[in-house]
Amino acid sequence: MTEPTVSLLEGARIIARGGDLDSKLAALAAHARSASDARLVTLHLLDHDGQSLVPAAADGQTTGSPTIIDLTTAHPAIASALADRRPGTFAHGPDTVVSLPFLPPDARTIMVIPLMTESDDGGTQVDGLLLAATSTVTEDVPDPLVAMADLAAVAIRQTRLENALNERADWLDRMANTDPLTGLANRRTFDRMLELEVARAGRQGATIGIAIFSVDRLDEIRATAGESVADDLLRSVAATLAEQLRLVDTVARFGRDTFASICPGSPGPEAARRVRDAVSKLPVADGAGPLSVTAGLASFPATAVGAEALLTAAEGALADAMVKGPGWVVESSPKT
Repeated sequence: MTEPTVSLLEGARIIARGGDLDSKLAALAAHARSASDARLVTLHLLDHDGQSLVPAAADGQTTGSPTIIDLTTAHPAIASALADRRPGTFAHGPDTVVSLPFLPPDARTIMVIPLMTESDDGGTQVDGLLLAATSTVTEDVPDPLVAMADLAAVAIRQTRLENALNERADWLDRMANTDPLTGLANRRTFDRMLELEVARAGRQGATIGIAIFSVDRLDEIRATAGESVADDLLRSVAATLAEQLRLVDTVARFGRDTFASICPGSPGPEAARRVRDAVSKLPVADGAGPLSVTAGLASFPATAVGAEALLTAAEGALADAMVKGPGWVVESSPKT
């Protein structure tokens, strides 16, 4: 096989093997240079605003590191290649020495090849530019160089799709574990974390405090001030919980109008009272009246030794607190 064919095959293998985009582009730049008589090959990526090209990879002789290419002042052939989505060439002259100072001094022809992939709407999308500097005068762009540009475009699109899939997976994971109204962990996450924390505390002989907070009078507020006001108050209480508790604590939306926390190494009464006092100072909408939370607490191992029993004890303590009235904090009794 000829050298260009070998380079193209190796370029295809680079795409198939995977890896990070920077490594792929660096390898493709090297193979693009070996598949042509170019003294220098660079790969530049189009920035988000489409106003400049940012260097991503280079191989060959340079006069300094490749620089950002400002499309408002670049050689017209560069802008034309991007706009027309076609390869082009131009002679290396005094103007390119200024706008492309990294080119080798013996360059005579500059080849520019847009990096193109098919867009979601069926058209073509330009993601960047392959620039090759040769020491000969020519108006032709070798096919192997165009093929390498296509492979670079595939690598960019491949990375974009991988990032989109990862972002989608992250989003789905957040949706599965997060309450959409408040941004806190949801009940499913709370239950899982409680199981893990109880198991860990059992192994280490540590303590855990859990608290369940009920936001008082929210049904009344919904009836008088509206659902959106009640939702805003829930968000405010959620933010207060997150501010008042520690980073190591798990804070979750437990039910429609309730929140819960897991406090490793702490029985939790001080934190619960701190939350209650902070909530009482929150501003509320006209007609909503004062805001308060009532809390029920339980601790491991003093109250119960299993996650389910611990949660049942905290719910019982909350029920006792609600009988006493808004703003009460009640601790469950130690097990006998």
